[in-house]
Amino acid sequence: MAVRHLLLKLLGEKRYLGLLAGTFQRLYRTGVLGSEYEDVYFLKKIIRPGDYCLDIGAHLGYFTLELSRLAGREGKVYAVEPMPLFHDTLQRLLKRKKSANVTVYPLALGGNGDTVEMGIPQVGSQHRFAHARIKERNEHLRFVRSVTVKNESGDRLFLQLPRLDYIKCDVEGFEYEVFASMLRTLEKHRPILLCELFDRGLLIRFAGLLEPFEYRAYLLQKGLLVAVNVHAEGQIPSDNYYFLAPRHVNRLGALIASTPNQASA
Repeated sequence: MAVRHLLLKLLGEKRYLGLLAGTFQRLYRTGVLGSEYEDVYFLKKIIRPGDYCLDIGAHLGYFTLELSRLAGREGKVYAVEPMPLFHDTLQRLLKRKKSANVTVYPLALGGNGDTVEMGIPQVGSQHRFAHARIKERNEHLRFVRSVTVKNESGDRLFLQLPRLDYIKCDVEGFEYEVFASMLRTLEKHRPILLCELFDRGLLIRFAGLLEPFEYRAYLLQKGLLVAVNVHAEGQIPSDNYYFLAPRHVNRLGALIASTPNQASA
């Protein structure tokens, strides 16, 4: 943390974020990043050339760049990132990498065309760049930077796509609202979903939202997807959850564990 704070002070925000984004891409290619990034590495097993992918909460493009590479020239990637610091950094990185199949949306999802105020919180002496949040829902936090952004409906942006195969969503507790705004898109395309869910109540509500589309929850463990019963008694881990519809289960059969874990049905 001390090193990051020093680099931020020396380089300034723009160059510091550019350094983070570029360093991740270099390290990622070596394959040495740890389990914290296992979901990015797992993309190689589930994304096909020609896929249409959506990265909600794209931040510095950790998923976006790999999705772009795997989807290829015939595929499309739509990166949604509301914070100007991040989407500007991502745009520069995409230009440098010549990732022509990516479209960046500088807005939030989960609204109806209105606006929402978002901010970067400070914890201790650190600016938590990776944890930008909606201010009105996090009044207990101190924000060092805020911006008013358009808050759009997911259906309005993506319903008319010819296909949609994969969605990654990391929006710091706003996942339910995001997907509630794109139910018609989910019904039409039934993409694979990956969502960070850190609250048991949110996980149960989210699973209920998807129930009409026959999605089931999974966790990635040692390279395999393990089915999870979100209503099971006991502790439900705060983690990245995959949600698969029946057609995904058929296609990804070799990647799905045959023996469920203790939280499974």
